[in-house]
Amino acid sequence: MSEARLPDPLFTAQVQDDWIDYNGHMNDAAYARVFSLSVDRLMAAIGLDQEGRDKTSLTIYTLTMTIHYLKEAHLGEALSVSGRILEHDDKRLRLWFEMRRADGAVSALNEQVLLCVDQSGDTPRAAPFAPDQIARIHSFHAADADLPMPKQAGRGISLRKAE
Repeated sequence: MSEARLPDPLFTAQVQDDWIDYNGHMNDAAYARVFSLSVDRLMAAIGLDQEGRDKTSLTIYTLTMTIHYLKEAHLGEALSVSGRILEHDDKRLRLWFEMRRADGAVSALNEQVLLCVDQSGDTPRAAPFAPDQIARIHSFHAADADLPMPKQAGRGISLRKAE
């Protein structure tokens, strides 16, 4: 399979009324929802849409999600999410997403680690991606391999002391 990029944008939406919090801007849970829906689009791109899940009994579970909130999003504002695969192995994906407002400003950043899970038995268990899925994953990753690592990627949570 030749190198291919993920669809860009992966996901678009307008900020909905029920996404607005008591501060008058998008609620933190709504950001997580938009990033989660972006993962659904990525899943479809690698062959884990409903048809792929039915065929293979494979799905994805989220292991870790970190969101960096940079600029507020407001009611009715158009948002778009782009994404890339930072790294992968036969069972896991490390993803990076950027949410932009219509004015081009980055509203939020999101890093996730996802696990491929086989749901065919009584208990879901970690499993390798199917060969056609891993081929797509490898192609998407290779297409962006020469891009620099986002500076916020891999950062843990801590309080920085003022110097």
